[in-house]
Amino acid sequence: MKKLINADYKLIDLRSENEFDKGTIPNSINIPILNNNDYVKVGKDYKKNGRRSAIQLGNNLVSGEKKRNFISRLIQAIEKQKTTHIFCKRGGLRSSTAIKWLNEKNINTKILKGGYKAYRKKVNILHSSLENYVGEWIIVGGYTGSGKTDLIKRLKSSIDLEGIARHRGSTFGSTGQKQPNQQNFENILTQKYLESPPNLILENESRNIGGVTLPGMFYDKMQISKIVFIEKKISDRVDNILKEYVLNPLKNGISKERLHEDYQIALMKIRNRLGGDNYTLIKNELSMAFDSSSYSHNKWITLLLQRYYDKLYKYKLDTSKKDIVFSGDWNSCYHYLSEKESYLDNLN
Repeated sequence: MKKLINADYKLIDLRSENEFDKGTIPNSINIPILNNNDYVKVGKDYKKNGRRSAIQLGNNLVSGEKKRNFISRLIQAIEKQKTTHIFCKRGGLRSSTAIKWLNEKNINTKILKGGYKAYRKKVNILHSSLENYVGEWIIVGGYTGSGKTDLIKRLKSSIDLEGIARHRGSTFGSTGQKQPNQQNFENILTQKYLESPPNLILENESRNIGGVTLPGMFYDKMQISKIVFIEKKISDRVDNILKEYVLNPLKNGISKERLHEDYQIALMKIRNRLGGDNYTLIKNELSMAFDSSSYSHNKWITLLLQRYYDKLYKYKLDTSKKDIVFSGDWNSCYHYLSEKESYLDNLN
């Protein structure tokens, strides 16, 4: 499938701040012709009095100094960003009004046909059928802490789904960053997918990654793809998790108290699946590790892997009956995928 928009387009989103925050085309900048309050006023007037009245109200709201400031910001952005296209919801009134004002200043740019609504329609169509994913995908699997994310980041044919989602996928997977909303997650992922080679390498994920969901049939394509499985000793996996989930966050400025609280909340979320005894044991080990600098975090991490994550992953692996085409240690899997990647590149 062709790209949703030309990669050379530099875009300005003319919609209100709230519309922009709900979802926009990746790398667009927001210069609203109607701010949030004005947009609501015009919308209400349109419903009550019709199009002509709403247009007149919009012109009254964006006039004088306000209009001059808007046009000035628009021209500055166009010249600085070398913007080629502007857009609003449907590429209609707001876009045509801005174009008219720009033409009066001898500034030439274009309207993105159909606006954001047409763009979103194309995103949804892309993910509506497995046939639209034309390449061969390989899924990197392995028990929690195997280094799956680190491996795919080293391969040019991969997409880091957790990076786009700003979440590590598990109940304990918050990165401390605000996740994109669903539309922006889908938009960024779609752009990354269309910029990537058709033969992809992806980390094994659930349909939901934190608070966002893989769009359309994307997860279904992953489920029928072949898998490369990283084998790693539990002691090594514990060390990886200790570094990624405890040492690095503390090093990056998250307080011990805040991290402890976050993990207590995460543990509570899986209490029923763990069972009362396991929950109490892990909770006590977690608290002792955070309350005392001399007490090891390895104990609660090991228990959490053995009594929850490993069992859960093994169950999913057994029930899905995925086609494992290769398994081995981290280096072996990386070597296998690197060679596979080079071979597929030569075919394209």
